[in-house]
Amino acid sequence: MNKLDRSVCPPIHEINSIVVPEVETINLRNGSRLHCMNVGIDEVVRVTVIVGVGLDVQKVPLSTRMMSSMLFEGTKDMTQSEVAEKFDFYGARKSIMPGMYASSYDLISLTKHLPQIIDVFVDSVFSPALREEDFKRLSKIMKTNMKDLSKRVDYLSDKNLDYMLFGKTARSIHPEQEDIEKLTVEDLRKLHSDYFHIENVEFVACGMITDEVKKVLVDTFSNIAPSGRTRKTDNPLILPEMEKKYTFHHKTGVQAGVCIGRQLFGRADNDEKGMRFLNTVLGGYFGSRLSSNIREEKGYTYGIYSDVSINKHHGTMCISTQCDNRYVQKVIDETFKEMDLLCTENVPDDEMERVKNYLLGTMCSTYGNALAWNSEMIRAVTSANGGDISLAYINEFIDYIRSVSADDVRKMAQKYFGRNDFGVSVVADKEKLDR
Repeated sequence: MNKLDRSVCPPIHEINSIVVPEVETINLRNGSRLHCMNVGIDEVVRVTVIVGVGLDVQKVPLSTRMMSSMLFEGTKDMTQSEVAEKFDFYGARKSIMPGMYASSYDLISLTKHLPQIIDVFVDSVFSPALREEDFKRLSKIMKTNMKDLSKRVDYLSDKNLDYMLFGKTARSIHPEQEDIEKLTVEDLRKLHSDYFHIENVEFVACGMITDEVKKVLVDTFSNIAPSGRTRKTDNPLILPEMEKKYTFHHKTGVQAGVCIGRQLFGRADNDEKGMRFLNTVLGGYFGSRLSSNIREEKGYTYGIYSDVSINKHHGTMCISTQCDNRYVQKVIDETFKEMDLLCTENVPDDEMERVKNYLLGTMCSTYGNALAWNSEMIRAVTSANGGDISLAYINEFIDYIRSVSADDVRKMAQKYFGRNDFGVSVVADKEKLDR
């Protein structure tokens, strides 16, 4: 028997591309589309209903989120307990993901149990009961959760920053207690009636998509009757002029919340890839500059990170952390110092290589999971908004990672890391701040 020589490292291969599985788009007889990706060896399938309903269409704050929460609280033929027991019996899982311009509703099931659970899932999304008693119960839970969130400095600093970024529209993202009081179950029923019709829906399925699974999905989704309505058109938010200021919220306690952020572009912008790479260098992973300086070297915080969120029409960048009240100004100063360094100095070769390896390794790990492809399909479908979908951007990003230079990173930082472009939100005890 051959012995493994553990003194010799395994070979290292460069990542040149990721094999993107083929996407099959099936036009259903009711006018909708089903996008299938047969990937993986596990007998499991993830099915998603993508509905063109988001924060951009709600007339009453909180209505989209509340309606999404009520979808699985019973159908016209089943109670909430019966729906829950059905999912538990077949070991299926459901989830909801309300979004800015579209919302997604997920079902994860073993392939052998899909025929028994798919009808319950579809009825939950398209024919929910939306009962008054369920609405009152969820409203009470939401009030309690919002009351608890209002005491957390991380939530409050993020909320203040969103008001800087989005203006009054932030009320849709961070509703207030009185919004729950004003909301009625009739608001939810109207929202569902207006947007949950087959012409405003597309379907995605990833995992082990056998011929039998495909037939079940096609037959089930095709049976949803057309309504004769038209597809919803996105109503892109017009971002306001940012209020770049410090916001203090008096709070007795040790921890303070700090958020620093700016407005960005949509997915079609040529700088998206470069911004994602730059964000990773600054604070997008555990070995980033912010983490190495503010966490590891100076010990001001247990963790600090930056994130770039880019949807179809616009995006944001946010740097977020919690720290002792007396370190607030130091954290802010060090954050901008790191951004200034990226604007004036090239990233060293070893750091560039480390970030590239991290990003490429993360992508390989992500796409090694069959069900993770579902998230990429959702992104592609919502970006296309009824047009042809494409996953070409995955390997385009890999090409960018492999070819990007330190000079490219510096120029990107000079373009987007101007201090005057960022707003700063601080939630802290004023009396304890280090002046």
